[in-house]
Amino acid sequence: MRKYLIPLAASAALLSASHAYAAQTSANFQARVNIQTACIVTASNLDFGNVGVIVGTETATSNVAVNCSAGTPFTMSFAAVGPAVTAYTSTMVNGAEDVAYSAALSGGGGTGAVNFTISGTLPSQVTPPAALYTENRVLYVNY
Repeated sequence: MRKYLIPLAASAALLSASHAYAAQTSANFQARVNIQTACIVTASNLDFGNVGVIVGTETATSNVAVNCSAGTPFTMSFAAVGPAVTAYTSTMVNGAEDVAYSAALSGGGGTGAVNFTISGTLPSQVTPPAALYTENRVLYVNY
């Protein structure tokens, strides 16, 4: 037993001893990030919910969040090209049937991070057959 204790003690002493180095060198480095001009946009659905008979007072809202690099100005439009379009009238469809609606943005642009609302209304119209009516739209952010 004793013949194992001495080598074990010597090993423990070597492991716990701090190393003394004869020399040291170093290197400089730089931490970097290049922030690019960029924007991200999210929008919730413009959901009019469940409607039995369209009477012309139905409204809906969509929340829009635009987050651009600090100091980055932007404009928004429902049209991909041309002058900014911040309001439109269109139809949601299901097969051959449709539901007319209009929508408008609460603003046309800004700088940095800004929240907006898209407000929608259903005008008075003949109520079509019961079904889910939809239209896919795009909101463009130009920066």
